[in-house]
Amino acid sequence: MNKNIKLKKIYDNTFKKKSRVRETDEFKEVLKMEKWTGKHILDVGCGTGKFAYMIAKKGGIVKGIDYSTTAIATAQSKYNHTNLSYEQIDVSKKISGKYDVIISIGTLEHMDQPYKMLKKLKNHLTPNGKMILTSPNWTNPRGFILMTLSILFDAPITLADLHYLTPVDFVKWADKLDMKIDWKTIEHSWSGGDKLIIDLKQRLPKVFKDMKANIKQQKIDLFLKWINHKALPIIQSSKEGGAIGIYVLSKRK
Repeated sequence: MNKNIKLKKIYDNTFKKKSRVRETDEFKEVLKMEKWTGKHILDVGCGTGKFAYMIAKKGGIVKGIDYSTTAIATAQSKYNHTNLSYEQIDVSKKISGKYDVIISIGTLEHMDQPYKMLKKLKNHLTPNGKMILTSPNWTNPRGFILMTLSILFDAPITLADLHYLTPVDFVKWADKLDMKIDWKTIEHSWSGGDKLIIDLKQRLPKVFKDMKANIKQQKIDLFLKWINHKALPIIQSSKEGGAIGIYVLSKRK
């Protein structure tokens, strides 16, 4: 069963909402990781084109691809540059060309077979090419709380994620691909700080409602108060603990 195809309506509806056009710290972090001028870039799952446009302005020659027709239409109307082109395709079925850098910002967790996709993308790298990938990271307080609800109680904790990935997955995949890997995590406040508490205060009532679990708001507030005052103060920011993982997979020389 191709679960990702069934999510296409969700993606199209999401990209119709202006408030859901992505712009996160991922963009800033990835943008400063590379000298883009003159390099051929493939942006897999480019969404509405904001990040592809940012790279094009830095001198990269960028092709943005996405299988959401709404996303590509928005990208073509909003983010144009002489160094930038777009195409609406299903990357699992069709891809062409060789690229110095293939980027994928928060898309692997939505794909049916992430490793198979990475294996395919590797074949489209130039000899010294690399992949820069980001994905939500679940090795932190946010992940432990939500994954407990998901695994033990079948709670619907996200709208479109098919996989809940951690650095363990990417290290394993890099080894199987015979590629070097460098990685880090960012967005520590989302995973174990003030933003986590704000997010859970909004998210947990919706999760419990979808579960048809009669958990009173008073109980949720008490739980969040305990997390905020008893747990988070002693949790240190660590390489593994951010809400977003950034992974660079490079061909071995």
